[in-house]
This record gives sequence, C-alpha cells and structure tokens, in this order.
Amino acid sequence: MISFATMARQAAALLLLGALGACGSGAPSARSTADLTHPFLGPDQSSWLIGPVAQIATQEEIDAYLALRDEAEATLFIEQFWARRDPNPDVPGNPVRETFDARSAEADRMYSEAGFRGRRTARGTIFVVYGPPSGMDFEVSSAPGSPPIEVWEYKATAPLGLDGRKPSSLYRFIKRGDLTVQYVPRDPVPLQRPE
Repeated sequence: MISFATMARQAAALLLLGALGACGSGAPSARSTADLTHPFLGPDQSSWLIGPVAQIATQEEIDAYLALRDEAEATLFIEQFWARRDPNPDVPGNPVRETFDARSAEADRMYSEAGFRGRRTARGTIFVVYGPPSGMDFEVSSAPGSPPIEVWEYKATAPLGLDGRKPSSLYRFIKRGDLTVQYVPRDPVPLQRPE
C-alpha cells in the first residue's frame, strides 16, 4: 500500500517534470506532464501517458484515457492500445509492444535521473520511440558556464519510430539542475548598430 505522503511526493515530482517539460521539451503533445497524469488511477496507471506513450498515442487516445474512471477500464484500454498497434494480430506476440518494453527497460537503465524512470526523461522518450541514435557527440554551449550539449544524430535512412514517423536528424539535450532536458536554443539578442 502506498502512503499518502509517497503519493504527494510523486505528484510534486511529476509537476516539477511538467514544469521542466514546458520549458522547451519539444514533445509533440501540447499537454504538460501534469495534464497527462490521471488523478483517479493508481500510481503506475496514473502516469502511464507520461513519456513515450504520449508521443505514440493519438490525441483522441490521450483524451479517452484521461476520461477513464477506474483501474479495470485503464487496464483494458492499455491492452487495446497495444492491440491496435500489432502489425499481425493473428500471430502470438506483439513486436511493437515488445520493442517498446525492451527499449523502455534499456532507457530506465541508461537515463534514469533525478528520481525519474529513464523512459520518462527527454533522452529516454526519444530512445524508446526511435531507438538508439546512429551517432552521439557533444557541443560546447553558447551560454558561458552552461554544461555541454549532448547531440544525438539519426540518419535519413533511420526506420520509422514507434509513432510511425521518421526521427528528426538531430536531438540536443542539456543538463538543467538534476535533469537532462531537450535543448532548445534561444534566439540571440540582435546587435544594435551604433547611430
């Protein structure tokens, strides 16, 4: 049984992640982490949409999941969600869900930080949806004193992701406090010409 204090800490952490995500996460969903958290479900199912699932799901699926009212409906919804993505339902197993689960486990191992499972971090979400990048490098940040920017490259020949789309050619990440977030460069301040 999870205590109220534990649930309150988890909710506060999810709100913090949502605030960080709202600062340039680059995720296609217009909803924040707080908006994707289902308050009427238990801890695992309440946060099911956070991370890669929000990128894979349609807006209609997100709205339908958030309208559910109990654990049994959520369990059935999740099974139907993966069944819709099974490329060959007549064959045992679902390669899309198996890929998702394997990449999620690997993302949890590689990218967990600041108390968040790796699959729910910026790098973990991209890793789960598109697989490992074809190349990784680091760039010097343009802001003095900022940490280096981690750059992931996906080749034009990269396969479609679990969301049915090609990955962008580059993803950039930067450490902000204890959490690595997607880096979105700010427009430089235009130089003023002396008059």
